[in-house]
Amino acid sequence: MQGTGTCPKDTPGGAARSPRCYPRPRMSEARIRELEAEVARWRREHALGEAIDERLELALRERQPIERVMPSLLDLLIEHAGATGAAVQTLDESLSERVFLQGEATVDEALLGADDGVVETASGVALVHCLDVAGEPFGRAFLFFPVQPGDEARSLLTRFAEEVDNHLAAIAQARRKYEVFRSVSDALKDPVLGRGLTRACEILQRQIDFDDLVLVFRHEDSLEGGALRYRIHLDGELVHRGGDVRDPELDHFVRQHAAAFLDGDDAPIRDRFGIRRYREEVLITGVRSARVIGRMLATSRQGEFHTYDRELLDRFADYLRQRIVDFNREWKQLSVIFDGETVARLLREEDYHERWLTPRDREVAILYADITGFTRVSEQILKTPEAIGHLVDTWSDRVVSAIWHHRGVFDKMVGDCVIGHFGPPFFDMSPQQACRTALDVALEIREITRRLVDDASLGLPVDAPLDVAVGLHFCPVSVGFFGPNDDYTAFSSGMNNTARLQGIAEGGEILCMQPFVDALGEPERFGEASTAEVKNVADPLVFRPLLE
Repeated sequence: MQGTGTCPKDTPGGAARSPRCYPRPRMSEARIRELEAEVARWRREHALGEAIDERLELALRERQPIERVMPSLLDLLIEHAGATGAAVQTLDESLSERVFLQGEATVDEALLGADDGVVETASGVALVHCLDVAGEPFGRAFLFFPVQPGDEARSLLTRFAEEVDNHLAAIAQARRKYEVFRSVSDALKDPVLGRGLTRACEILQRQIDFDDLVLVFRHEDSLEGGALRYRIHLDGELVHRGGDVRDPELDHFVRQHAAAFLDGDDAPIRDRFGIRRYREEVLITGVRSARVIGRMLATSRQGEFHTYDRELLDRFADYLRQRIVDFNREWKQLSVIFDGETVARLLREEDYHERWLTPRDREVAILYADITGFTRVSEQILKTPEAIGHLVDTWSDRVVSAIWHHRGVFDKMVGDCVIGHFGPPFFDMSPQQACRTALDVALEIREITRRLVDDASLGLPVDAPLDVAVGLHFCPVSVGFFGPNDDYTAFSSGMNNTARLQGIAEGGEILCMQPFVDALGEPERFGEASTAEVKNVADPLVFRPLLE
């Protein structure tokens, strides 16, 4: 047998050739042609891949939409495969199904449901290749020919699919991510924060399948009462929620450790719920002075969170932080006017502003209370602005607290006169209840005023001539938010008359307009009716004093 090969040279002394040296057989012409064809096909596939890569890189740099990119990609496929047409069925940036066509291409229902292979069409045949990434389908790619093509066309279609399916998958994933982010954001925009938070957590659970989640946040700087909110999910289930206390002992535990938890000492809470490996998100607000308003711990069923899961948790925390800031802003605005229970009820209701706080005409019990002897005390006893301001702050804080304690509305302070309403914003008191409440508050304000001399911090002598003059009325008003600053107040001639009535009252007197006495229904508590002529009022005021 003749052939070519390589053998070790003879060793000195004429040693025989190694028995392992064999001649290399000559390659047949057919095999050479076959290998050359494979190389040529590989080069054409590579050329198509390079062209597609270049086109996709341009699309990424210029952030081109798929409807602009796909026609040029299909043109490349038609050119390299020698086809008459090409098409792709996939999802666009809005996750809507689209079919992109180039050349002589028609895609009917039969093709849209076809598997990989060759499908006969009215004008020839179509090669079909399903697009998928990691087993997730993203549509189909089609090549159209007048007659059945060879294997090279299949290879080119396969290479095309390999190049574009990752691009399509990235578009779909980005869109799905956006949809999730938007869903979480929309949920947290719910006017009722608790309801929105529940929906957002449900979305979060479906997307990342967290195991445990502990979320604590607060209103403003308070950790007491309704100002502290928390949610605890264990094994994916919501088991505890602040405001819906099913476990008083747990509620006490969370509130006891809430301040430390928000400051970063989460060990007691982690130990209580057996949390070891976790992802932490801190909710911080403020620019000049950063302030922690919430903290969240989450654990993954897989031990660690995927990059996508981490990004979703980050975005959830950011949306929640902004929603808490907005909620606190609403709470702060309303808490200047209403008691905490009323504020909480308002914020639990949909469209609370339109439903309860826009101006409306109602009958309301009105209270005006003014310190008597204030000028004399200020000029002769307190003298300094600081001491006078301290007196006004102390008295007004206690008076407004008394109004709120009885579910009244604080309208405003005018100097050292306080104005309150009884009935708004829900108008669920009867006229008798509203008037009785206003009278109870008037008596409490009088007692508060008289006890100011017992407060050593005010520096008042025991015989300081401080008392209060009160005017009460039950009358129609237009009440709600008014003006560019959204002041919650009431307007009517009855309001003006109540102010004038209070001006008539002497220190310690509680004067009530006749409609107030009638609505209360307890005439025996009042003295004889009196009248008073007042400036700019046509009819004299008719009122009765409260008997001691």
